[in-house]
Amino acid sequence: RLMNFSVITGFAAFILYLTACLILYRQFRGKTVPSRASILIPGTLAVIAHGASLWQVMITDEGLQLGLFPIASATAVTGAAVVLTSSLYRPFEWISALVYPFAAATIPAMLWVNTGYTAHPLTHGLGAHVLLSIIAYAILALAACQSILLWVQDRQLKNGHIRGVMRVFPPIQVMESMLFEAIWLGEILLTIAILSGFLYVDNLFAQHLMHKTVLTLISWVVFAILLGGRHLRGWRGHTAIRFTLSGFAMLLVAFFGSQLVLEFILKR
Repeated sequence: RLMNFSVITGFAAFILYLTACLILYRQFRGKTVPSRASILIPGTLAVIAHGASLWQVMITDEGLQLGLFPIASATAVTGAAVVLTSSLYRPFEWISALVYPFAAATIPAMLWVNTGYTAHPLTHGLGAHVLLSIIAYAILALAACQSILLWVQDRQLKNGHIRGVMRVFPPIQVMESMLFEAIWLGEILLTIAILSGFLYVDNLFAQHLMHKTVLTLISWVVFAILLGGRHLRGWRGHTAIRFTLSGFAMLLVAFFGSQLVLEFILKR
């Protein structure tokens, strides 16, 4: 019965994400700023349905399911929730067009691809560590998306004209300010997640966690250097973009690369 519930809510979320994407793309083609209603109504319903489905998949009788696809889906729905919340007070509507398709794509894999990954016994400490890590991943992923679009916007400005959907984006100064806001928030949450990992995760430097831990720490250092450079030397533009993408690439490999090896390569 619970499996049927997770499939029904997952399918509903999938349809709602696609509906929101179609609305957004039609508005972008018309070169108008997406309305908040088109973001908030289907997006909120999709996030609620997605979260309900994900809860049934991740919280099991054996413990917390931390496989590749459940975590990817949890990161995606968290990113969608952050975008929805941010859209209430910042011009963040455009990034939904990147987040919603990814969130929709993770749902079938979460529901039907079983890698045989063993669930972990659920404790309050582990739960807090996982939740903080997922939120930090999601926010820094949004920062990476922001940096890519900032790069496109910067290139178009240097070429003397803004084309396509970039015409409806906020000014480059606002885009850059939003980028560093996301990085600051993501770095703070990543710091707390790392500290909680040292406190609550047994054998954090065990063989199967060593690469994940080291790469996450390197990612933290990259973002810290960027924030320090921004504060002390006014770093911006391509320097900020390179650091952001480098830090996120480390974070991406830290979890998803490690899980890919554990669940698909080493098990063969």
